Amino acid sequence: MRRLGKALQAYNRQARTFFLVVIAMGFAIDGIYTVLLNLYLLRLGYGTEFIGLINAVGLLSFALTSLPAGIVGSRVSSTLMMKVGAFVVLIGGGLLPFAESVPATLQDVWLVILYGVMFCGFSLFFVNGAPFLMNIVSEGHENDAFALQTAMLAFAGFIGSLVGGIVPEFLATAQGLSLDDPAPYRITFMITSVVLFVAFLMILTVAGTPPTNQDDDVPSDKTDKGKPAPVVWTMPLITLVLVMSLVRLFQVAGSATVVVYFNVYMDTQLLVSTGVIGAIAAVGRLTGIPTALMTPTLVKRWGNVNVVIWSATATALFMFPLALIEHWSAAAVGFIGVTAMNSIRFTAFLVYILGLVSKRQQAVMSGSGEMAGGFSFSMMALGGGIILSLFTFRDLFLLGASFTLLGTFIFWIHYRVTRPQRKVKPALKS
Repeated sequence: MRRLGKALQAYNRQARTFFLVVIAMGFAIDGIYTVLLNLYLLRLGYGTEFIGLINAVGLLSFALTSLPAGIVGSRVSSTLMMKVGAFVVLIGGGLLPFAESVPATLQDVWLVILYGVMFCGFSLFFVNGAPFLMNIVSEGHENDAFALQTAMLAFAGFIGSLVGGIVPEFLATAQGLSLDDPAPYRITFMITSVVLFVAFLMILTVAGTPPTNQDDDVPSDKTDKGKPAPVVWTMPLITLVLVMSLVRLFQVAGSATVVVYFNVYMDTQLLVSTGVIGAIAAVGRLTGIPTALMTPTLVKRWGNVNVVIWSATATALFMFPLALIEHWSAAAVGFIGVTAMNSIRFTAFLVYILGLVSKRQQAVMSGSGEMAGGFSFSMMALGGGIILSLFTFRDLFLLGASFTLLGTFIFWIHYRVTRPQRKVKPALKS
């Protein structure tokens, strides 16, 4: 934790505010909602098919919003779009816990729509946060900045997971309720809304930043009238976006399966308590902090490409204990390992793909990548619900691991094919 604090102090006020908002967002979405949403739905009487549906809708909303978010951010302002995103997250997260107050016939629709709204806002914020961060850090420190962002998300997820495991039990005891009652989970979500409100107030204090560190071969990212220049969709750019999106789609599938269904597996299959589930999720997030912070060192030694390949491969391997050993300890090892490796892969992959394009194209590249990641999550969430109605958790986890290995193979093939071209001249810097 002390290392995180020292690393945060090395950045200016704009960056520090951004990182604090990232922590708040991660606390709510990667922490509280990741641990408790599925359990809350189970307490409301929903089965795995509806759980898969609502997770898929939320993640699909993230995916469908991502590319437009990047395009609009590149034309208007990434800073403005982050502020809009934080507000939309607040609306979705603030209203979702009132699902039990609406007529029973509308409860399903309320849950699905509000969860989708929350993820639309998260997409607006997260997609435009990448080019914003690239624009406010000095050249050569991109890996450090994104590693810190990933560490902050892991730290926030750790705190959120811990809180998500403890608070419902505390509320249930205080109110004389059972943990099978939805009330403790609902109240926890309401408390989380306060955190989202504070995050919104913080992001409002961030000012727009002028383009810095322009590419030497790109004259300007603005038109003569001072407006951001439109992205020119050349065939090399389209090809790169499509290939990297395909890589992200498959590579993320393994961690997506674990994130969406780990708590359902522990609760329904292994009969593990909410507190233990939250503790394991918290340890997984905590492990992601040092692994994220060590990413710049790994990249300096091995390069972004090798780090992406080996961390993604390790992600798939860590899924085998989850799939093949039906015990909570094996599931814990698998979840923690996947979370740790994912923090390394995400940082190295994001810096790599943003470095392939000019600054004016970075929001689009970020948006396309997050769109693919969102599609991957929604694909595994919705498909996972169907698979679990026909097969087992073992089949689902093995399928996710296979997809991750496939995406890694596609990434390796693309790198091997295009490496001679990059040695001559960066293809997309003109």
